[in-house]
Amino acid sequence: MSQQVVVVDELEIPQASAQAARVLEMLAETDPDFSALEQALMNDPVQAGELLRYANSPLFRRAGEVTNVPAAVRLLGLKNVRSAIVMSTLNSALPVDSPVAKEILNHLVSIATLCRLIAQRCCRAKMDDMALLGLIHDVGMIVLATNFADSYQSICARSVAESLPLDVLEVETYGLCHDDLAERVCRAFRLPVSYQEVLSSLHYHPPGLTGAETQEWGILILAHHLLPETALPGGDIIETLPASREALAEMLALSNDDLDGIIASAQSMRQGG
Repeated sequence: MSQQVVVVDELEIPQASAQAARVLEMLAETDPDFSALEQALMNDPVQAGELLRYANSPLFRRAGEVTNVPAAVRLLGLKNVRSAIVMSTLNSALPVDSPVAKEILNHLVSIATLCRLIAQRCCRAKMDDMALLGLIHDVGMIVLATNFADSYQSICARSVAESLPLDVLEVETYGLCHDDLAERVCRAFRLPVSYQEVLSSLHYHPPGLTGAETQEWGILILAHHLLPETALPGGDIIETLPASREALAEMLALSNDDLDGIIASAQSMRQGG
């Protein structure tokens, strides 16, 4: 397959609806108005429904069902409300007949789950940030899958058949990999610049990351190592993992018991979800 000439700025990327974009703008404010935020969410049945689905997912399971937007906002917090909006946007952007795109979305959700569980063990203050980073980390795959449906399906099949990293095949086919789309995606979802720094170097980790960003990068890569052991969906996607499970566990000060506990928690969510 000859290499295509791909211009990043010409690719179509998932776009939030006008109402969802307004919610993302409000969430990016230094001191968001909760009442206005809740009203904006309630005015959009799609976003409200996704928010309630997210609040009632295994990640946030409570004794009783969350049935209204204000309760969901209080339960989730602002960062997880943003995650729910991102999830809704990705769902709406997926071609209904694309099993590849749906497999990628499953992968994003599973990595987000594991990132949250890992952060719970090593840096609890970052749990919500890591869940969002996990949810957005490979969204560039969805961009490529929707812009180049036939060729991307072919390289995904080749990746599985030949056990080759998908990011390597992306570079071979398009001259770039999904990491290279991180800047545009982060801008579209109004995400912090630090997220862009982590995601644009996910598979190669150049020395430009700070200490905090290196920790976030490590959690994302460790989540990929653990995913095949959890039975969560999306585990068939093969990517370049530039550090070993053992090295990452040491970097994050996680014991083998910690790793076993993370896997067991993820398996429990799968069975109960």
